[in-house]
Amino acid sequence: MTTPTPTPKPAPPPAPRAPGERRRTGSHWFADIATALLLTLLEAVAVTAGLYVAAFAAWDAQGGGDDPGTVVIVLLVGLLLAAVAVAVVSGRAFRRRAPVTGCVQALVCAALLAGAAGIAHQSRDHLGPQTPAPSSPYRGTYGQCFSGGDSHECPGG
Repeated sequence: MTTPTPTPKPAPPPAPRAPGERRRTGSHWFADIATALLLTLLEAVAVTAGLYVAAFAAWDAQGGGDDPGTVVIVLLVGLLLAAVAVAVVSGRAFRRRAPVTGCVQALVCAALLAGAAGIAHQSRDHLGPQTPAPSSPYRGTYGQCFSGGDSHECPGG
């Protein structure tokens, strides 16, 4: 007697997915981490280059070029625009289901905003309205006479 071969049961259908949802594999995690590292490296190079340009502009400003206040404002605007761009990249990374890239970009955005706040706070004291020095500082009664002698050596005397 031969035993009848059992008929294989069909595999259950895969669980339904939302439209556009992809299955996450190990290679996606590697791509996510690699993208986060590459973007962070590129942003660090861009911010460093911007800081060097601002430093040279400030150095030139002391020699009669641009106003140092203008240099600081341009630097702050650049950092804020970079923070907005990084925030957009972070949001898109989260939408594309790349959590590592999204988190790292959010941290980079926070660092850019903290740097801009630090620069603004530090430059506030240096670029604010300053009281001009008096044209002829008071030196006391002794310093008004040239040799401390007769009244004809003192101004007005």
